[in-house]
Amino acid sequence: MIVNNSEFARRTEIVVKIDGVDVSADINKYLLSMTYTDHEEDKADDLRIEVDDREGRWLVWLKEKPSSAQTVSTDEFKMGDVVEFKGGHHYVSSVATVSANHTPRTAGTAKVTHIAKGALHPIHLIGITSNVYGWVDEQLIGDVEQTTAHSNNSDIKGLTLSSIIIQKNWHGNGKDSVLDCGVFEIDGFDVSGGGRQGAKVALKAVSLPHSSTVNTVKKTRAWENIKLSAIAGEIANKNNLECMFLSAYDPLYSRREQIQTSDIVFLQRLCKNAGIALKATAKKIVLFDEADFERKAAVYNIKRGAADVKSYRFGTSSNDTKYSKCHVSYTDPQSGQTIEYTYTPRDSEEDGQTLEINEKVNSRDEARQLAMKRLRQKNKAEFSAEFTLVGNVGLVAGVTVAVSGWGVFDGKYIIETATHSVTGSGYTLQLKLRRVLTVDS
Repeated sequence: MIVNNSEFARRTEIVVKIDGVDVSADINKYLLSMTYTDHEEDKADDLRIEVDDREGRWLVWLKEKPSSAQTVSTDEFKMGDVVEFKGGHHYVSSVATVSANHTPRTAGTAKVTHIAKGALHPIHLIGITSNVYGWVDEQLIGDVEQTTAHSNNSDIKGLTLSSIIIQKNWHGNGKDSVLDCGVFEIDGFDVSGGGRQGAKVALKAVSLPHSSTVNTVKKTRAWENIKLSAIAGEIANKNNLECMFLSAYDPLYSRREQIQTSDIVFLQRLCKNAGIALKATAKKIVLFDEADFERKAAVYNIKRGAADVKSYRFGTSSNDTKYSKCHVSYTDPQSGQTIEYTYTPRDSEEDGQTLEINEKVNSRDEARQLAMKRLRQKNKAEFSAEFTLVGNVGLVAGVTVAVSGWGVFDGKYIIETATHSVTGSGYTLQLKLRRVLTVDS
């Protein structure tokens, strides 16, 4: 969403929701850092939020295992108001309390019986899943730690967490720039402290949960006479995920065996062999052709000496990356017919090595496609770069950027990993990139 904020100074804010309920006011009040890591392929994205807990409030919150939360401004809350909540268990902070004798075990309401004078904290009503119940058994006037609540579960893992990074008035034109980090599942939390340092609580979340059946359940089956897109679609459907197939190349398999392997690992292997990138999240599986992404125009120019460049590092690798051509050859054992194709990029060295591939293909065109994909997989890591920049919500994994001012390393690069870090002191971005190869049609 783009809004007018010309009256405000340039700054960065985050919006955080837990199980779909906005808890940004609480998070931002205690925020030490939020780090979102966006990967182009293979790895799950992750999100980490670290908050100051010198007052012990977050340790109390973690104990409750909320399935939903509601934050209400004290200005909107008055004596006698009836508050709705989803679960039987509700947790009330120091601003207000509900009637002490209201102890429902299902969704219901509660009446406000007290509002602390001069309270600065928002009101929290946090519901618990239907099979867990509890109640507040005394009115609360002091701090959160005085709350007496009952619950039979203390694990917050499995709750959804989503976040948005907003750069307010970043370009001085009154408009906001927004990065939707996506939907994650809370995977755990860390608590630390000691000495003069205050306690800290860190929530950790991943885009593809380790508990997901697509990750954990090992299966054995044979896939016959089926295209890659159909395999991906069936795996997504059985795991309640959406599937997006963004590649013109869609290999047909006469037979592939999945032996005691999880769906996601099996699909990753197929994609790697086909030269197709795979990105999986808690909501969808996306398969795409990296070459298509590399053809797109660069969205940003990283210039040597520019104010937004904090640090940089370049590297090269010649280990298994210096192939000039790829030769695919397959002889059908039944007919004895041989299908082969040699792919040579336009800018390849004449005396370079040839990558030999001997795998089943059904046509010369399929051999050509396979040769192009395999050569790309081998050579794409020859030039790499890392940058630390001033935060930029427009730079995410999978987009291309131009790099200039570093001589032999200049060129067009694709972002493999983008790590966005928001702290009280600012917003920084760490990028890992690889240089784009020459893309033939």
